Amino acid sequence: KVPQVFIPYKEVLDVYNMGLKVPDDVTLMWTDDNYGYIRHFPTEAERNRKGGNGIYYHISYWGRPHDYLWLSTNHPAQIYTQMKLAYDKGAKDMWILNVGDIKPGEYLTELFLDMAWNIDSIEDNKKGLDQHLKTWLTREFGQPYAADLLAVMNEYYRLAYIRKPEFMGNTRTEETDPKFKEVTDLPWSEQEIKNRIADYDKISEKVVQLSKAIPADKQNAWFELIEYPVRGAAELNRKLLYAQLARHGRANWSQSDAAYDAIEKLTTKYTTLANGKWKNMMDFKPRNLAVFQKLPQVKSATPLKTFQDPFATFNGNQFVKFEGTKPVSHGLGHQSGAVSIKKGDHAVYEFNSPAKDSIRVEVALAPNLPVEGKLIRFEIKIDDQAPKIVDYHTSDRNEEWKINVLTNQAKRMIVTSLNNKQRKHSITIK
Repeated sequence: KVPQVFIPYKEVLDVYNMGLKVPDDVTLMWTDDNYGYIRHFPTEAERNRKGGNGIYYHISYWGRPHDYLWLSTNHPAQIYTQMKLAYDKGAKDMWILNVGDIKPGEYLTELFLDMAWNIDSIEDNKKGLDQHLKTWLTREFGQPYAADLLAVMNEYYRLAYIRKPEFMGNTRTEETDPKFKEVTDLPWSEQEIKNRIADYDKISEKVVQLSKAIPADKQNAWFELIEYPVRGAAELNRKLLYAQLARHGRANWSQSDAAYDAIEKLTTKYTTLANGKWKNMMDFKPRNLAVFQKLPQVKSATPLKTFQDPFATFNGNQFVKFEGTKPVSHGLGHQSGAVSIKKGDHAVYEFNSPAKDSIRVEVALAPNLPVEGKLIRFEIKIDDQAPKIVDYHTSDRNEEWKINVLTNQAKRMIVTSLNNKQRKHSITIK
């Protein structure tokens, strides 16, 4: 017999959940949502099937809410945590990776294949992921540069996790409303914009500095694997963010135009390396979308967002105590401090009293999809108050899901009273 595989992709998963029967010897291959979050994990009954289970996963995608076809920026920790969970849930018979144009995705492809070959070859935490990336960087460019490069690439993935370069125009694809075809402001303040530009400038300048020391026989690989993606991402952010400031009279349009010209120059170098070996492989305007174009010089009719400094902020790994298994950090999150908390366990965070009788608490989570059933929930408790159970599942491809995958966050907010006579307060997440 010829082995057969059934892939319940997109709306086909809905058909499967409505009762579609698949022969027992056919492999069930579950998929992510095209943005790296797996939509279904095998149940006990599915794990016991003769055909077994697999995963079809993306590090490149053409479709809504927006393509990401230019640079390969999926966070290694996102790939690892999703595929490790899939493996632990029994999806281990076949893995397929959609790489799009394979050239920008060399490292992430190797990470995926190393996990497929031996899931235990990478330690299940940030240290393990850092070691895998550092080993790869050492092999490709030499031990003297590995530590500096690890810091650069971790920051490259962190910044893209906040928002991918392809998503920086606040545009969308495959939407009927024409407003999504034009580049518009992101909901960021002037200070947030300048901070992001500075963060990208820092790693871009470090790459330029390191490029002078890389051996001649490694220069082509260096440019393709490190310099082009890091500097390209930096310049696209500069182009769009300086344009946003310029629309409000806070920057010169020449700064945005210069960034566009820099991307064009970098791409020309890429496609002419090694006597044009990779000619036409790298396109800095996939599908000719608005986000990749030189931007029209227009003024904004609405003001920039005003930055509101929260009274207190915590990363997931800043807990003061926990119960159950210690929460694990893999380096995910907008500040690389997210943790995984197992079902039934909890973590506690503390803050000083704000001298107010109520507070608003916003919890930002990775927009994962349910591991079991149709809901994905957490419990939050302030001091000794009654806990509140919060659900953050989304319907596939609805507006909330689109916002979540574009920002890599699912946000939930609660407002609660506070005993301001206490000097310290606690937040418990379960």
